[in-house]
Amino acid sequence: DITPEKGGVTFNELSAQVGQQVRKRGSIMSMLSSATGSTTMRPSPAIGRMEVTIIQAHNLPQVIWSSGKDGEFLGLPQAYCVFTLNKLTAQTVINKRDWSPSWNHTVSIDVRDVWQVCSLKVMHSKTLSRTHNDDFTIGNVSLPAGQVINWRGVSLGVDGYWRAFHRPYNAGAGTIYTVCQGRDRDGAECDRFETAEEAASAYDDVASKRDREMASLNFSGEGDYVGQHVKEEEFPLAGEDGVRVDGVQAGVAAMIRLRLKFFMRGVSYLEVTLERAASLPKMDAGLGSCDAYCHAIVGGYTFKSRLVRNSLDPKFQQTFRINVKDEQEALELKVQIWDWDRFDEDDHMGDAVVRFAPRDCENGALDGAFPLMKPQSDVALKNGKGQGSQLHLRFAYFPSYKLE
Repeated sequence: DITPEKGGVTFNELSAQVGQQVRKRGSIMSMLSSATGSTTMRPSPAIGRMEVTIIQAHNLPQVIWSSGKDGEFLGLPQAYCVFTLNKLTAQTVINKRDWSPSWNHTVSIDVRDVWQVCSLKVMHSKTLSRTHNDDFTIGNVSLPAGQVINWRGVSLGVDGYWRAFHRPYNAGAGTIYTVCQGRDRDGAECDRFETAEEAASAYDDVASKRDREMASLNFSGEGDYVGQHVKEEEFPLAGEDGVRVDGVQAGVAAMIRLRLKFFMRGVSYLEVTLERAASLPKMDAGLGSCDAYCHAIVGGYTFKSRLVRNSLDPKFQQTFRINVKDEQEALELKVQIWDWDRFDEDDHMGDAVVRFAPRDCENGALDGAFPLMKPQSDVALKNGKGQGSQLHLRFAYFPSYKLE
């Protein structure tokens, strides 16, 4: 069940807040237009802030270099990125010649409307010291802010119900979308849902079965961040004509990995980072190890971590993000750790439970190691040496009054 608990902020409430901002914007524009007789308007107030981290590009194409001695020749790109939103521009450093340059550059810009487009250009500079007016554009990525705010594959119908539509990974033109079926609150199978979160869960079920390891999901994934109002994934680069840019590896698209986090006005956010587990018991008889993953249940949501194979001290390094009420007094985080099996059912090894208020998470006060207990038991989980198994967690709280 991934429906937010009582007191949480639902997707419907968030959508209503966006709608209020849009309606407010329209009334302000009408008043200004009547009073001044002009269509030149002041910028509308921001509905939130977008934090964009440009992580790394992969498989960039060869670019043309010129030399007075050798003429023109093909070589490695000297890449940098230019990000634009709201007519504001930010630029990364220029990376020395590399097919897969890394930046880890973060920029934060106000967002005024959900339909505003985040635009990123990957450029090539002929010098490391500065950019030039005639720098070559390697490729572009354009992403509406609404794609970061909304759940993946989820739509609201005219009948007031939410539905989920799945399109297979790398599907060609003309591919028919699948209407996703899931379970409602009573456990009955259905394809329309009362909340966006239920529809998002149905989407995940279908996508994980059809796309398997290539699936991009709402409540799990290989990205470092998973959850609400955050999107981290690799995006293909496109040319000025909209055609996919192939990289140096023939027939394979050039990609760039981005992390986009949206902070909506009036909404507070909680981030729980699953860092690592320690001293797990051996679960696989042949290898004397285990293949661990976790289910993190918090605020009514259930997230699934990435799988770490063949380790008794697995490092997950994954963050799960939800929104919470500022005045929320208590939350419970339950982390279940499982051992994955290829042919048998997965083994539930143990649980760690943390009860806290969001404000307890400020300044790292709650960060640390938490003991793992055997499922539905007060008995500590231990490894073969008698050492207690632990789960290392980190918490971050972003109250709305600070985001203002």
